[in-house]
Amino acid sequence: MARTVVIEDSTIITLLSDTRFAETIPCFMNKRDIFNTSRTGCGSCGNKKQERQRSEMARIKSCLASMSTEKKNEFKKLLGADDIRIVYANSSGQVVQHNF
Repeated sequence: MARTVVIEDSTIITLLSDTRFAETIPCFMNKRDIFNTSRTGCGSCGNKKQERQRSEMARIKSCLASMSTEKKNEFKKLLGADDIRIVYANSSGQVVQHNF
């Protein structure tokens, strides 16, 4: 039976803290600080930070889906997965499910 890994927001946040992924997969490079859990300050600042995190998460998922076959295979090897599934909203708001 094939092991399928579903890439969710929580999975990405966990992978960002692992240097193996942050150094190897270009979609994760320099993204860790965006998702830190520090206090946001006022409500307006917090809303802006949350919106930035949501849009960056969509960009990361889109980037993962559009990686080269070589990078996708490397990503699967690092995860120990046979298949990877990513579900995200593209730039037009349409929900896309990408399997590789």
